[in-house]
Amino acid sequence: MASKEENVATDDAVLQMLLTLADEDGFEVGITVNIKGAIVSGILIGPSTYYDGVLKSVDEIEDRTMSNILTKKFGDLRDAYKKSKEETKDKKDDSDTTATFIHLKDATYIGADGPGQLMPKGPTTWWRGRIESIDAISFQLI
Repeated sequence: MASKEENVATDDAVLQMLLTLADEDGFEVGITVNIKGAIVSGILIGPSTYYDGVLKSVDEIEDRTMSNILTKKFGDLRDAYKKSKEETKDKKDDSDTTATFIHLKDATYIGADGPGQLMPKGPTTWWRGRIESIDAISFQLI
């Protein structure tokens, strides 16, 4: 989370509401976003779920050296995010904080030039994007 002065974030109240629910309540929903002609679809998750999921996936990498390096790096990012979130709670004024990134699990991607640019699909594909780049969203509540 960043202050509005640091990053330009979306003014889309619906998207910000969904992001807040994902971050604060663990809410997950299928979502598709359009970014300059590219389409990304997956399950909307909060940043904590994203970092924890990536760390779990990293632990499954066979190359232990790479796994250890990525575990350290993503662990540091997760810890910094959690510390920032706690500091925001301590201020008891989150009115000047907005999400600047969106996080998806089980993501699929179709590039602006068509299906030839599909992102590889693994057991779990993690995706993170800048909210300010999103042109449109669709989601389905069941």
